[in-house]
Amino acid sequence: MYSRVVVVLLLLVMSLPVVAVDAPSRLVAAATAGRVSEVRDLLVQGVDANTANGSGRPVLVVAGFNGNRRTALTLLAAGADVNSVDGGGTTALMAAAARGHGDVVELLLVAGADVNLKDANGKSALAKATLAGHTVIIEQLKAAGAVEEQAEKEPK
Repeated sequence: MYSRVVVVLLLLVMSLPVVAVDAPSRLVAAATAGRVSEVRDLLVQGVDANTANGSGRPVLVVAGFNGNRRTALTLLAAGADVNSVDGGGTTALMAAAARGHGDVVELLLVAGADVNLKDANGKSALAKATLAGHTVIIEQLKAAGAVEEQAEKEPK
């Protein structure tokens, strides 16, 4: 009996590092798919809400791209940085604005997202929404303080 318990405990201990290493990738997969209960469970187990995928895109930005409002809310409640950026400087707000996810835009604005941040190409959430023709989101962003970028004057 004693040897069985030792073997079971030994197997459990040996499997812990694998579970711990795999948990961030499971969070990325769950956030990408919008599996909110799995995201919540992984966050409760201690996985960082600012985890990024293999390309360096934080899961909150992934949720913005995919329009997963409940996933974004869960990540924010667990401490995700509302202004986290991917390798190109894209925030969740920019992603949601570009894709027309007004409910996610509203959530991010309420959470304190900076409406005037710019990505590596100098585009703000307002610029991205404007390029995509999302008029309702344009109004949401302007109401939250987004400023239109002024065209540079040509030298005389």
